[in-house]
Amino acid sequence: MLNVLKKDLYILYHKKIFMATLIILTLLISYICLHDINNAYKCGKSYQHFFTIVFDPAKQSILTAFFYIIPLLVVLPFSDTWINEVKMTDIIFTRIQRYKFFISKYIISFLSGFLILFIPLMIAYIAEIVTLDFNDNVLNILAYSIPEHSIASMARNYAFYELYVQHPYVYIIMFNLIISMFGGLYAISAFSISLLVNNKVIPYIAVFFFSVISLLLISFLPTPFGYYSIQRISQPFTNFDIPMIIYIVWFLFFIICNGITYLIYLRRDAFGEE
Repeated sequence: MLNVLKKDLYILYHKKIFMATLIILTLLISYICLHDINNAYKCGKSYQHFFTIVFDPAKQSILTAFFYIIPLLVVLPFSDTWINEVKMTDIIFTRIQRYKFFISKYIISFLSGFLILFIPLMIAYIAEIVTLDFNDNVLNILAYSIPEHSIASMARNYAFYELYVQHPYVYIIMFNLIISMFGGLYAISAFSISLLVNNKVIPYIAVFFFSVISLLLISFLPTPFGYYSIQRISQPFTNFDIPMIIYIVWFLFFIICNGITYLIYLRRDAFGEE
């Protein structure tokens, strides 16, 4: 099992698309965050600045687009590995048990989607914290949109608002993790789809269309259900207090859908029986 994981990690690390996407995202997010760092006080505290990007409409548009194209970004590195290896399964499955092979693929798929978001987000965030500390040791306490001492106001505008008030820097790290975890879930979903279709393009775009269609459908629901799309709950300034159960439901949804997809593959595949 460990040898299979090492092999898949080696494949991921040496994929040019993985490194290229990682570098481009790191540079882009870092630029957006650091470009106007000297004027960060206009926006409020540094942890707010990280996601609100002052009030520059162009950069806000880039950030919004980032949340919408995540399903496209995270599937590029690893979702096509099964299509590339499927013709060799008659040899592969004689050397390794099938379940170990697929466990490795799912783990590395999740890791690829997770890392391609988490590394750029954290590098940009750390760079901004360091830069702000060098520019101004005292974080400005100007309110960004609402008084931060008002818990009632915070409750209406932020998921996990108590963490936001007490540990703002941890709050942003937590959302970096949430965003990256959804990236990992999108990535394993694309891999699962690749098990059923002999086409590289469909796994790339399928999860993207799912994210867009689910966003549109959920947006028609009454409040508060209309706020529960993945794009909304993965952004810190949610404009609504999102219960933890919503994140758990989405996580279980992805796990169940991927499990069903894998079972369909087993019923179709000639190697479905041990």
